[in-house]
Amino acid sequence: MSFRPDSVRAFLMALLLMASPALAQAPTNDVLPIQTVPREPEAPAPAPPAEEAMDEGLEESATPPPGFTGIYGQVTDAQTKETLIEATVKVVSGAQKTVLTDVDGNYRLALPPGRYDLRVFYDVYEGRRITGVTVEEGKATRLDVGLSADAGAVQEVVVEARSDRRAEGALLQERKKAVTVSDAISAQEIARTPDSSASDAVKRVVSATVVDGRFVLLRGLGGRYAVTLLNGALLPSPEPDEPSVPLDLFPTTLLANLNVVKSYTADLPGTFGGGTLLIETNTYPSQFEFKPRLTVSGDTVSTFQRRNTQPGGFLETLGFAGAQRQLPAGVPRDERLGNSVDTWKSFPNVWAPRSTTALPNLGLGLSVGDTLRSGNQRLGYLATVNYGHREAARVSEFARAIRQEQQLEARDAATTLQGSSGANLSGLASVGYQFNRDHELTLFSLYTRGTDTATFSSRGVNNERSELYEGSRLQFTSRYLSFNQLRGFHRLNGLSDAELDWQANFSRVERQDPDTRDTLYADDLGSPSGRFSFPNQPNSGERFYASLGENSTGGSASLTVPLSLVRLKAGGLAQMSFRDFSARRFRYQRTDVPVDASLPPEQLFGPDHLGEGIRLREVTRNDDAYDAYLGIFAGFVTADVKPVEPLRLVGGVRVEQSLQQLTAHSPFDPTPTTSSDAKYLDVLPAFNAIYSLTPEVNLRAGYSYTLARPTFRELAPFLFYDFVRRRNVSGNPTLVETRIHNVDARAEWFVGENEVLAASAFFKRFQNPIERVINNPQSGDLVFENADGARSYGVELEARASLARLTPVLSRFRAAANLTLIQSQILLTDPRKLGSQTNSQRPMQGQSPYVINLNLGYERPESGTEVALLYNVSGPRISEVGVQGLPDVYEVPFHRLDLTVSQKLGKHTQLKLTGSNLLNSTVALEQGDVSILKYRPGLAFSASLGWTL
Repeated sequence: MSFRPDSVRAFLMALLLMASPALAQAPTNDVLPIQTVPREPEAPAPAPPAEEAMDEGLEESATPPPGFTGIYGQVTDAQTKETLIEATVKVVSGAQKTVLTDVDGNYRLALPPGRYDLRVFYDVYEGRRITGVTVEEGKATRLDVGLSADAGAVQEVVVEARSDRRAEGALLQERKKAVTVSDAISAQEIARTPDSSASDAVKRVVSATVVDGRFVLLRGLGGRYAVTLLNGALLPSPEPDEPSVPLDLFPTTLLANLNVVKSYTADLPGTFGGGTLLIETNTYPSQFEFKPRLTVSGDTVSTFQRRNTQPGGFLETLGFAGAQRQLPAGVPRDERLGNSVDTWKSFPNVWAPRSTTALPNLGLGLSVGDTLRSGNQRLGYLATVNYGHREAARVSEFARAIRQEQQLEARDAATTLQGSSGANLSGLASVGYQFNRDHELTLFSLYTRGTDTATFSSRGVNNERSELYEGSRLQFTSRYLSFNQLRGFHRLNGLSDAELDWQANFSRVERQDPDTRDTLYADDLGSPSGRFSFPNQPNSGERFYASLGENSTGGSASLTVPLSLVRLKAGGLAQMSFRDFSARRFRYQRTDVPVDASLPPEQLFGPDHLGEGIRLREVTRNDDAYDAYLGIFAGFVTADVKPVEPLRLVGGVRVEQSLQQLTAHSPFDPTPTTSSDAKYLDVLPAFNAIYSLTPEVNLRAGYSYTLARPTFRELAPFLFYDFVRRRNVSGNPTLVETRIHNVDARAEWFVGENEVLAASAFFKRFQNPIERVINNPQSGDLVFENADGARSYGVELEARASLARLTPVLSRFRAAANLTLIQSQILLTDPRKLGSQTNSQRPMQGQSPYVINLNLGYERPESGTEVALLYNVSGPRISEVGVQGLPDVYEVPFHRLDLTVSQKLGKHTQLKLTGSNLLNSTVALEQGDVSILKYRPGLAFSASLGWTL
């Protein structure tokens, strides 16, 4: 593997430039006379000497930016040294200004030069008066204050605060205190990007990449190695051929944040490789809000250009399949299609792509929420609905690589025109009731569905047959996800204030592929007629129906008990998934009766020829259906202890039992044709250590031993035909689970509010990793196999800072950058695999050697203007493993440059303009020096208008 030294060098230089001003700046520590008062309005007590004030200076608070004029510091409990949240710091002389401390007890008062008196007070604490605080131009005066408990008040004080997890600063504070190595992106940060779905937003996270526009890879690992949790619950995937959850199902307007956990703890599901993606949706707001939104977008390749299309009903524009696409009522469901010509004629006779003009994309959204209060009780609610409609056109060039006399040659060159349209409809409802500070229930429901209508027309050459061909595919897919969850939180005052968290969930996912139609007409290259005719061969004149449904239900609970020396947490999980899949295949064939095979398909397969030269035959396979079950039952225990004040140790173990069953059978007969049973009992240890050099600097290390399971699709012998690449993909019932050793280390410095510098390193060792392998070099067909082992290791560098650290002139600018460098090595010892795979020394399939994200932002609060320029690229990665002398297929780096401009139009309205892929980059797959796939997605633009009432 070769890193790009120029990219790395530029990144490291930027990192040092951003860090050096912070390293050079030492915090001030002005000592001021302090007076003690019981509570306002009682008279102040005499001021203690200056030495006492110096002794009471506590932990370093967040350092303000260079050039800051005013007072800053931290408010703490004078005895326990714990920070006080939302303590009041009030200027009582020289100005009138009041602030509250944040979740770390820090405060900041921007004041003009002068002399001030301050009061600091907090419920059931004795207030303090600070007199004669001097503020000089361009200087930050530091004042840390310790408050003592009021002996006349209650003996115990419980302070609670909920941070806004949609805000960048709140997520950084949580990251600083977290047990694990993690990275996140908040709704506030997402709003600065052009991203419209979770799949777009997640690639801004350190070392996260996205394939096919929908599926996330974490540290170069995807599928089974990147588990997705929605509000803490396992989320099933509606995709039959991909183990990942398609993140394009989640509009960014539903998200509070996306958090990637990169080091394992025993309270997480045992399936853990590259990391765990935690999707947290919006919860009810603290005050009433009503937010409508309108978005219009398009791109240079599609909008107002001609595109392929096909007939469809009105319901498809709302995300529902029309009745005309379903299997005709006369077709038997429990047996194969017979010889009834009338039944044959009941299928819709639509085969040829139509043409239309692609219109701009449209998005509509609305959310409403509030919190109602009555004493200590709260009732909060949030309801959100989103609708989107999109249209696109694409011109793709394809080829196939073969080895001919030790030379790699491109064969079967083809050009495909794809027209697509889609609709997404989603809704979220959340209701929470807080009985008091000790008990709370939340009911959450998410519904999202989408349709994709894709119409292909292709023209190319089949070198093996020495013929030209013209083909078409009419495809319609609908996807649906319903997720429902009830969560509870209870503080048990009789058990040392132990906390009980639990959740129960039920979800349903569906994917329907009704009536996919393929045609292929061929012409002999040597034929002088130039006419294309319909051949009697597979994948031409075919109709394909497929239906997938999966129910998943379960729950989890955990009890956290804070003891004097250790914080114990124990819990368990039970989650069961039931999947059923069924497919039907039909093929039109010529009979012995002469017929003009050059007729267009809608004439050739029309009523005049059915039964007279053309017949319809069912070709459904005996393993075109399967039923599957996955049950996961787990228990865990963790211990969180601080042996010495700067050191925190968190260790635990999880015991997870899983049962995975799959039975393949005919859609007409439940008798199994193939079955697979896999039962595992896994012990999953995890250990994390955090050492706080200072309150703002952490050193982290972790080790865990986790697993990854093959998915239902990878186990099923079901054969799927890839029309675009013209090849078959099949499963492998002999796959076994993967076990993974994970080692992580990180150093992180939280330089200031919304600022961080971090460096991480990781190492992973895999046993029996699962890969997608070419098993037929002539046709390019794919299968899934276990490799013997693999290693992956890398480093991650991250920096976020205000450019005011360079010069006050740039105080309105912020910059963020992250770089991931990864090396991986597959291990093959099986002679059969060593002999078949072309490269025994290669990276893991899907592993990028580098990922780079850059972000430059500008904000002018007084005018409501915000600008962001973003860049993202990931290095070349193996898409498919080559065999028998064929090179591996690599996905070429895609350099994406985006620009977004947001402008407030009055108090309640905001306009957002975005431009994506401004470099007009190309999507490409290469096998050796042969280009397998190439297309340009074009430059994309959008305008969004939102209101907050």
